[in-house]
Amino acid sequence: MPATYITGRSLTLTVGAKAYNDQASTVTLTLESNQAVLEVLSGRAYKTIDASGTLDVEMYADWGAAQSICQALWDATKTAPDTTLSASFVANGSTFACDVYPAYPAVGGGAVDVLTTTVSLVIKAGSVIKTP
Repeated sequence: MPATYITGRSLTLTVGAKAYNDQASTVTLTLESNQAVLEVLSGRAYKTIDASGTLDVEMYADWGAAQSICQALWDATKTAPDTTLSASFVANGSTFACDVYPAYPAVGGGAVDVLTTTVSLVIKAGSVIKTP
């Protein structure tokens, strides 16, 4: 059976109504099941409560640009931190969509570097959808 190789070149991050496919260099969705282990007389029983996760985005800083994703995240976090933003990305033919809470992107970097920033967006519980 031949191996399948997946690259991240098809990643697009959509926050709100604006697609930012030129800024994001890495998008990683990480989900973890919140599972309780119950010790009962007949042995262990497992109960999955829900899943929690983050959408971690490494991107090129675009402060000061028209329609800046850094500025959009900053403003959303400052004005409405408990209001979710829609996010989606495509990875090897599957689309992943979820609602995330905004977070401040890190600011700064090396004098001669192309500036990047990383932001970890908490996913609203139960909002992740994968198609196909």
